Amino acid sequence: MKIVFFGTPDYVIPVLEAIHKTFKSRAGESPIVAVVTQSPKPTGRKQMLEYSPVDTWAHKRKIPKYYDCADLLRQGISADVGILASYGAIIPKAVIDYFPHGILNIHPSLLPKFRWASPVQAVIFSGEKETGVTIIKIDEKLDHGPIISQFKEDILPEDTCGTLRKRLFERASE
Repeated sequence: MKIVFFGTPDYVIPVLEAIHKTFKSRAGESPIVAVVTQSPKPTGRKQMLEYSPVDTWAHKRKIPKYYDCADLLRQGISADVGILASYGAIIPKAVIDYFPHGILNIHPSLLPKFRWASPVQAVIFSGEKETGVTIIKIDEKLDHGPIISQFKEDILPEDTCGTLRKRLFERASE
């Protein structure tokens, strides 16, 4: 199975690692044929480029990186499925349709509740006692498509956005 991973922040690395280890070929080849991540951003006084954690992960493993998902089509990258976890951009329909088995989105909420960009913050702010992760097969609408799987997770009194999000993505990596 060939996979393209769409993601950017550090808290999705457990998902990337699990895919890399679980679906590795007998010859030791990674199933991940490319990653799509946000482009490096100038930071600090010297405006040095800062690369995303997903970019750095792929670079260390010599996995091709793309900053524009349409480049997958232009380069003719062959993959069976896309897996998306906190990528940070909308995927065009042409890219969704490019994958024979579609793109699976790992979304940190119990969809359809708490859609959009900040579901972990929203669930904590709303005072909910429970949240979870939903894996959907995306379509052209945002945070929409058939639900493939869901699991629930208690929100602990001491949870912050960071601790809850980290726990959700670690558990989703399973």
